[in-house]
Amino acid sequence: MHPDLQRYFTHVWPLFWPWLVWNLVRVARWHARTGREALMAVDCFGNIRLVCLADAPPPDDLYTYEAPRTPRWKHPALGSDVPVSLCGCVRAQSVIVRHDPDKS
Repeated sequence: MHPDLQRYFTHVWPLFWPWLVWNLVRVARWHARTGREALMAVDCFGNIRLVCLADAPPPDDLYTYEAPRTPRWKHPALGSDVPVSLCGCVRAQSVIVRHDPDKS
């Protein structure tokens, strides 16, 4: 027997131990199904009463952002809100500008 459960069995009359075991199994299955913690009160007949319930755990399927596997410098649409078609046009029309120190 688990040492934490021993205090329940010392409190309950031995005649009602099977009922206590049944109720402990029910509470353990409920805890496994819901994931919620509870504070229990046990009487001398093996009945279990849930006194306080903890908040429900947050769901595991919340939205999480996954970064794209392609680097943004290989695909410009991943780095900005500018459409890919516009990025291609700007890149095609860009001209190399050199600084002329005589004009400045």
